[in-house]
Amino acid sequence: MKALFVEYRKQRHLSVWLIPLVFLAVLFLWGMAGQRNLSDYDLAQGYSYLLYQLPLLNCILMPTMLSVIASRICDMEVKGQTWKLLFTLQNKGSFYDWKFLTEFLYLLLFCLGQLGVLLLYGILYGYTEPLPAMLFLRHLAATLTAGCAVLTLQHILSLLSTNQIIPLLVGLAGSFLGLFSEFFPSALARFVLWGYFGAFVPYGIHWNKETEEVLLIPREFPTGLFAGFCVFTILFYLLCRHIFIRKEL
Repeated sequence: MKALFVEYRKQRHLSVWLIPLVFLAVLFLWGMAGQRNLSDYDLAQGYSYLLYQLPLLNCILMPTMLSVIASRICDMEVKGQTWKLLFTLQNKGSFYDWKFLTEFLYLLLFCLGQLGVLLLYGILYGYTEPLPAMLFLRHLAATLTAGCAVLTLQHILSLLSTNQIIPLLVGLAGSFLGLFSEFFPSALARFVLWGYFGAFVPYGIHWNKETEEVLLIPREFPTGLFAGFCVFTILFYLLCRHIFIRKEL
């Protein structure tokens, strides 16, 4: 806890908390643009339709957001080149873990904020669909896991890059690649790290030409894929941590 407190003391003038809030504001405004002229049919599937769209939107927003957060938090040590002094007070593994944890807390803030936005829409527009609590939890778990994998990549890039433009460019490229991976064959899409924000969408979609209505088709949660991705995320984190510890700084 002392190490965590030190990290937050370092960031007291950085206003990192504004980053997830700005992206939540973008998310909220995007949602409001699609909430006009809702029919009774739309209100009866309001939460479900948003849960279908949010993972796709996360493919665009979250890689960029996470790259900005990681670069902002890691840049003070990189820019100041204080590694030798710092590691006389704290070992590399502890530094790496607690730095990542502070970034993860901002990721958690954003994910919980997303659920808050969904609930707010339900109140403002009067959704008649019962609150799908289990789907909310699945969305939270899937978004956090995919976010941790991408954050791990951004974290190690930000710590090892002398120029933070490189991690930011990777985040921007990931936003585009994550979105386009939705059009890849499923076997190929599994190799796109940023595409996992949209890999656990709870619904498929069908356009009824006769009634001109969008039909949401429930999907079974891919438990095996999710468990495998969780294992990959943990191993990926340990690998990046090992690379950082072994590298001369």
